[in-house]
Amino acid sequence: MASNKPITKKVLNSPDTCVDDNLRGVVALYPNLHLHPKHRVVTLRRKTDSGRVAVLSGGGSGHEPFAAGFIGNGMLSGAVAGGVFASPPTANVLYAIAQLYKYNSGGVLVFCGNYTGDRLNFGKATEKAKIAGIKTELFFVGEDVASSTNKTGGRGMCGEVFLFKMLGAMSAKGYDLSSMHNALAEITKNMATLGVCFSACSLPGQSPLFEIAPDEMELGAGVHGEAGIEKLKMGTAKEIVALILDKIIAHLKLSVGNRVAVMINNMGGTSLMEINIIAAEIKDYLDQNQMKMERMISGHLKTSLEMQGFQICLLHLNKEHGDLWLKLLDAPTEAIGWTGGVMSVKEGDEEHGDDDTLLQGDGRKTATGPSLSMKEQEILRGSLQAAAQELVRNEELLNRLDSGCGDGDCGITLKKFGKAVLSYLETASLEYPSNVVWELSEMAETDMGGTSGGIYSLGFAAASQAIAK
Repeated sequence: MASNKPITKKVLNSPDTCVDDNLRGVVALYPNLHLHPKHRVVTLRRKTDSGRVAVLSGGGSGHEPFAAGFIGNGMLSGAVAGGVFASPPTANVLYAIAQLYKYNSGGVLVFCGNYTGDRLNFGKATEKAKIAGIKTELFFVGEDVASSTNKTGGRGMCGEVFLFKMLGAMSAKGYDLSSMHNALAEITKNMATLGVCFSACSLPGQSPLFEIAPDEMELGAGVHGEAGIEKLKMGTAKEIVALILDKIIAHLKLSVGNRVAVMINNMGGTSLMEINIIAAEIKDYLDQNQMKMERMISGHLKTSLEMQGFQICLLHLNKEHGDLWLKLLDAPTEAIGWTGGVMSVKEGDEEHGDDDTLLQGDGRKTATGPSLSMKEQEILRGSLQAAAQELVRNEELLNRLDSGCGDGDCGITLKKFGKAVLSYLETASLEYPSNVVWELSEMAETDMGGTSGGIYSLGFAAASQAIAK
C-alpha cells in the first residue's frame, strides 16, 4: 500500500543514480582518489606496490562520509559502496580486494559492519579471493550496545571509524596482515557505541522511515532506521549523555581511573551547537566519574542520511595496549573525513576561565564630574530601581511590541538589563553620576547583549563622558 506521507525533499538528479552521482562527487572533490564506477569502488591512486597491507571497508551508501571519505594514507586504502542502506554485491567486493592487492602485496585486511547482507557478500568475496591466491583476512564489527544481546551479535556503528584510523596507521607503520587482524579483534572487544535519534531519515524519493513523537526520542536506533531499545521522553543534553554513557560504561565494565577515547557521531541532521554541548557534557560526566578522557573527536562520521540524532562511542585504552592505540589514533593521515588532529591533543595542564584583571584599569573608577549628597544618592537609587523593576515586569509586553517589526526578543534583553541594574544597586556607591552611568553602559554591553545592548551602551558611555566634563 502506498504511503500517504509526503516525500522528503532532497537535492538529487534521480533516486536511481544518487549513489553513483555521490561517488562522482567524492572524486571530483578529491582527485587523488580513483573511482572504479562499474563496481562502485574507490581506491587511493597508486602506480607502484606499497609492499604493505591494504585496508578495505564499505557497505551501504547513505552513511557519508563513510566509507570513501576515509580513504587516504594512514586510513583506508579503498572502499566499496552498495545502494542506499544496501550491501554491495559479492562481485564488487571481490573486485575491490583484487584491485588493492595489485598494489599492496602485504595483503588485504577487510572489515565491515555486522549486517546480514554484508556478512554474505563480504564473506563470499574474501573466500573467493583466498581461492584466487590473494592474502586476505575478514572481520565483522559489531560494537553496538543496543543490539549486543541479539543472537547474531551487535550491529556495526560509528566505532568502525576508530578502526579505520588505527588499522590504517598500523599499515603505514608496516605491520603484517596477521598482526593487524589480531589487533582488530582486540580493539573491537574494548569498544562500545550507543546512540539516540530524535527524527527519522528518508530514503531518496520516499517518505520518512518511521515516526517519533515531537516530545520523544529513540534510544539505540540503528543507522538504517532499525528500532532501538525503547522510546523515551526528551531530556536535556546532560540527561541524555548520562543515560547513554551509563549504559556504555556498564557494557564495557569501566571503572574509576580507566582511560578512554571518545567519538561523537552526528547522524546527519544535528546542529553543531548541539554537538558541542554534547561534547561538554561528555567531558563533565567523565571527569565526575574519574575517568581520563585522552581524546575526543566528533563529526559526520557514519551518518544516516538526514536523521537527527547522535552516537557516542567509547574506546577503552586498556593497560596492555592503550598507549599503542593512542599513538595509532594520533598518527598522521591524509583522509579528509577524519576530524582528529594536533588540536585534539592537550598539552600541559588544562586551564580555563577568564582573566578578570584585563579590563580593571579602564580609568572609570576614579571620582570624576559632580558628586551627589547622601539624600540625592537615595533619590537616584530609587529612580533606577523603579525603572529597572518596570523593565522586568513588562517583558511580555515589550516582546509583543517588538514582534511586529523585529524578532520578538526586546523584552527578554531589557529584562536582563533590568535585573543587572537591580543587582548592581544593592551595593553600588552612587556618589558620582558619571561613574554610575558608565556602569550602566558596561551592564548594557555585557548583560543585555545584541543590538539593543550595543546601542544602549553607546548612549550611556557618551552620557557618562558628558557628565564627567
